[in-house]
Amino acid sequence: MPLVLGVLLGPHATEAQVRDADSGALVGSSVVRHAELGPHEEDPTAWWRSLAAAIARAGERHVAALSVVGAHPGLVLADDAGVVLRPMQPWDAAEADVRRLVRTLGAERWARRAGAIPDATTTVTRLSWLRRADPATFARIGAVLLPHDWLTYRLVGKPVTDRGSASQTGLWSPHTGLWIPDVLALLASDGRVVAWGRRLPEVVEPSARADWLDAPVHDLLGLRGRPVVGPGTGEAMAVALALGLRPGQVGVALGHRTTVLAPLARPIVDPSGAVRSRADATGGHLAVAEAAGGATLVSAMAELLDQHVTDFGLSALRASPGTDDVVVLPGLDERPGAIVTGVSASTRREDLARATFEGVAAAALAAADRIMAAGGRWDDDEPLRLTGPAAGLDAHAQMTATLASRPVVAVPGSLAAAGACVQAAAVLQEVAPEAVAEAWALGEGVLAEPEDDPFRAHRRAVHAEEHERQARAWSGDTDG
Repeated sequence: MPLVLGVLLGPHATEAQVRDADSGALVGSSVVRHAELGPHEEDPTAWWRSLAAAIARAGERHVAALSVVGAHPGLVLADDAGVVLRPMQPWDAAEADVRRLVRTLGAERWARRAGAIPDATTTVTRLSWLRRADPATFARIGAVLLPHDWLTYRLVGKPVTDRGSASQTGLWSPHTGLWIPDVLALLASDGRVVAWGRRLPEVVEPSARADWLDAPVHDLLGLRGRPVVGPGTGEAMAVALALGLRPGQVGVALGHRTTVLAPLARPIVDPSGAVRSRADATGGHLAVAEAAGGATLVSAMAELLDQHVTDFGLSALRASPGTDDVVVLPGLDERPGAIVTGVSASTRREDLARATFEGVAAAALAAADRIMAAGGRWDDDEPLRLTGPAAGLDAHAQMTATLASRPVVAVPGSLAAAGACVQAAAVLQEVAPEAVAEAWALGEGVLAEPEDDPFRAHRRAVHAEEHERQARAWSGDTDG
């Protein structure tokens, strides 16, 4: 029974899963937090230590293949010898470079070439900031890597990435499948665009191996045999892979934020930046849109009301749908927390519980609507696939099904690490990743049917109106 290992590098912790390569059955798992250097910077070696600890705690030494995927929006710069040059730069320091880059190339051109306009966490923006703030370090760059790609680099000894990860950098085009010369030209002030391109990792196909695990690393991690290493991918791509999503279907992942995923037959363009057109982990494309709130918001509200999330979900399910005025609006954009309106003397705990789950559901469906408006597709006969922590997932599924007026398939657990396992098995077996995903059927779950609710359209409209009103208030536009 060959085993595969999948690793997810997150902002605060590293998760490892070991699965049977043939059936996908979970054999072992672990989660290890990594030490943080400070509020704005992190030491990449802390990620390596947490990866080693997570692999050790997963409890299996005989693995035939492994893959590392990432949810960490950082950047690692190494010199020609592979030595890390400096910790990550502060996100807010790059904000001015976002505006500078977009002015130079234009939002429409960014969207058409790179799938989305850059933000402060995008690789190209951070590199632009570094060139301006620390030209000496910028000149010494030998390799530019996303955090999980740097871990793969440590595992195999060479810079390798996949299409999905490359499409998150702002430097690679999901439309052409190539690094973008006119974007590289923004960084290569000396005109050496080709030389700058050599600092970027090799982009390999979905089931191609990065290489075999380096022998010294193999001994350091305590693994038996010599596993083959997959190219890795981004968290959103790994979740979509584990769910087995295909064009015409939509998935929602609940975490610190809510992420909506819609596979595409071809890239789409959204110059507003609300919808990001990425390459996926199968050779296709993926639309990604985020909404504030998610499982974290529900946990915070449950704690505030002195309930466990599971009990909070049961309270929400006991509340009858209707025209109740209570609205819980997840935070706007990057602002944390939530806005609660409409609370009165007659408001009950279950009303607040239902409003919380409905707020998350309404935000997710609004994000899905943005994807459809940008050119995505959601077939009428397809349910929504919903994944997140098991606690409260039934309530999430029921509220979403009712507001969407379509069934929801609820799949509990962390599917990003599972997606890494799918990729590792595909590399091991030399088959398409989607074939492994179909065989493992990790996207099967409990079906929630929509309730008979004549007020669903009213409540979705109330959420949309309140979101618009609060957005105007935050921006200082109080007219209307």
